[in-house]
Amino acid sequence: MPNKRQALIFAAGLLGIVFISALSGGLAGSWVAGRMRPAAPSQNVFRLTNASATAFQTPEPTEPTATIRLVPLQMEDYASRVIPEAMFNRRSPVAALYLNRKSSVGENALTQDEQVGRAAAVTADGWFVTSAAVLEGISMAEIVVWLDGKAYKPERVLADTATQAVFIKTEAKDLPVTSFANVWTSRTGSAVWLEPSSGQFVPSSIVANRAVSSAEPRSSEKSEKRLLVYGSMQKWERGAPVWDAKGAMVGILDSSVDGRLTVIPGSGLSSSLQSLVAGGQIQHASLGVLSIDRTAVRAVSPDANLPDYGAWLREDKKTGRAILANSPAEKAGLKNDDVILQVDRDIMDDSTDLGDVILQYRPGASVTLRVWRGGKELDVPVTLGMQVTSRQIP
Repeated sequence: MPNKRQALIFAAGLLGIVFISALSGGLAGSWVAGRMRPAAPSQNVFRLTNASATAFQTPEPTEPTATIRLVPLQMEDYASRVIPEAMFNRRSPVAALYLNRKSSVGENALTQDEQVGRAAAVTADGWFVTSAAVLEGISMAEIVVWLDGKAYKPERVLADTATQAVFIKTEAKDLPVTSFANVWTSRTGSAVWLEPSSGQFVPSSIVANRAVSSAEPRSSEKSEKRLLVYGSMQKWERGAPVWDAKGAMVGILDSSVDGRLTVIPGSGLSSSLQSLVAGGQIQHASLGVLSIDRTAVRAVSPDANLPDYGAWLREDKKTGRAILANSPAEKAGLKNDDVILQVDRDIMDDSTDLGDVILQYRPGASVTLRVWRGGKELDVPVTLGMQVTSRQIP
């Protein structure tokens, strides 16, 4: 019968297709398996053998093609999670901060429940640094700094409004000196180590080298940059340092959100500390503008006539000004809706904040701003001012 014959032909054809597909898949799998091998016995990664960068460069297509190309798996930047020797073989600068209140086990006893945070020694003569969030609402008369089995009372405490850090001076001597990492060169995925308690290290990595939390205008007088790293922390571990592979401080822990930690960058802490040690107070350069990062507002403000990046000078809702009165920016002729594209060689892209860049300069420094205004770019020379950002906490 014709219908039965057609059914037999259809079934035979289907079996043929399945056989050919299985055969071609097996051959392809065998070829790939023959080309791959473990990179090292101790690593669960694979590389393609006999694969050079030149061999896998994709030429400019001359016509449409459906060819599938294999490229080598790039794992050369993978960092071993072994604790670097620079951290392992040194005195830890991590101190615990306690509230010195009467304890049920003794008037002078310090218990786990009385820990409020961490601090890192930054100079040999007794200076420590911690996050301002650690000491919020706490009297300095109640604070005790515990390091190497000794308790120290703060002699002087300064809050830095530019970085939202607090510097604590004690009578401690011969402390380990901390070096600071250059966070400008840090990349997403870079290996870092948290030290939530003295001598205890937790491997992590940088999720983002800049955390944007708001599209509201921000002051150029503050460092708003925050690094994001993987991890979690207890409340009393705020202020703990984060180290890079060379044992330099990347920053200090500030807050925790959904398995990610915000870190106050060490670059701002370093410049504040240098000013403090040199002059007894913290001074920073000043520009005097309010701005919004263009890369943070693309979705809600897709203006075709504005650059895709830069610090967009936008007025505050209360004052109606983006340029502060009598500021270096006003004297230089900056205007509302200008977009600062560059400060000298620093490009205002999605990895930088205007405030963080300005704070790296000394007060009185002369810089050139590359400014977008009304569809044109121009260079605006500015002499930066000076601001005192330290405030003594009683």
